[in-house]
Amino acid sequence: MPFRDIKSLPDRPLRAAELDALREADAVVEAAPLGVADSDIRALAVQLGETLYGLGYDEADGWTVVDEREAGDPEDLSAVREALKEWEATTE
Repeated sequence: MPFRDIKSLPDRPLRAAELDALREADAVVEAAPLGVADSDIRALAVQLGETLYGLGYDEADGWTVVDEREAGDPEDLSAVREALKEWEATTE
C-alpha cells in the first residue's frame, strides 16, 4: 500500500538532510532510518500520532507501508525493524 500521509517524503529514497527535516514536521513524532544503501535511506520507522509505520522505498511502488502498529510498546519498534528486514530481503 503506497504511503502518502507525509507530503514531504520525496518520490525517491530519503537523504540524511531530508530525514532531519522530516523529524521537524508537525505530524511526525519520531523518524528513524532502518535501512541505508549508498547514503540513501530506503527503510524508515515513522511515528505519526499514536501509529508507528515501517516504510520501505521500492523503485516501482515508491514509499510503501511494510508494517503498521499502535505506538507505545518498545517491542513494536523491534517488530517494525524485523518486518523491514524481511521486506528488504525480498526486494533485493
